[in-house]
Amino acid sequence: MQHCSFRSCFFSIQLRKVSEANQLNNIGKKKAKGKDTASQMQRKTTKQTSKQLIDIHGDDITIKNEETLEINELMPVMTPQSDDMKHIANMKSEFSQTMDPILRMYNAAMNEAIARFEIIKDEFHFRKMRCPIHHIDARLKSADSILGKLEKKDLNLTLTSACNNIYDIAGVRVVCPYVKDIYLLRERIMAQDDIFIMEEKDYVAHPKRNGYRSLHIIIRVPVYFMNKKQLVPVELQIRSLAMDLWASLEHDLKYKAYQSTEEIDFTAKLYECSQLIYQAEESMEKINDLLED
Repeated sequence: MQHCSFRSCFFSIQLRKVSEANQLNNIGKKKAKGKDTASQMQRKTTKQTSKQLIDIHGDDITIKNEETLEINELMPVMTPQSDDMKHIANMKSEFSQTMDPILRMYNAAMNEAIARFEIIKDEFHFRKMRCPIHHIDARLKSADSILGKLEKKDLNLTLTSACNNIYDIAGVRVVCPYVKDIYLLRERIMAQDDIFIMEEKDYVAHPKRNGYRSLHIIIRVPVYFMNKKQLVPVELQIRSLAMDLWASLEHDLKYKAYQSTEEIDFTAKLYECSQLIYQAEESMEKINDLLED
């Protein structure tokens, strides 16, 4: 497979934007005559034009001014952009030609992993047994997210580096009713001889400091294309309903804390909440065990 660099995709586009930004900034400086405050830039960005409309009814002649808004009003202040549709289309085409083949490969691997779990789910239903799968979620990382992770890990900003170092571009989350179902699904997946386990982190047995629990497994799934077979990494997250509830609420709180101006450490409180949730989960699992026996 031929790999194109992220720089050729992202940074050639960014260079064009920088060039356009410089041109627009120079024009803005001339018009501002040295004034560069935010309010003045706002007035320059919000640009209006007016035209006269003449309305004639018999001997009465009325002249009205009609104001029209330009495209710049819809754009953020201090963010010069081009509204040239050809330029925008070329940017999109260049980006798609580089990224689409890569994302299609990971999308195929993600769908293959989902199919494995759907088959397991269908078999339990067919045998009229309690199904260990409550629901399945999946997602592909965006190009921005991939780039951000490369920068965070201080890796080369290339597609080759992304494919060889980032293993959660494709992700599948399987949510189970109970903790015991997590390990049942792990056994079923590991029993499939065409799936290769790359890495495993058991945060169920060894929770994170804030109380996060989940089983993470990086697998390589065979994807068959027209002329070859490719083993593509997919991250599996297998967790219980209680773990998923806690993780969803923690994610929401983390996002709000990130936006807040106050720096507050909720780690201890989150851990306390996780213990309460997991104690309830354990009690309900024991009830289920009694009913199944």
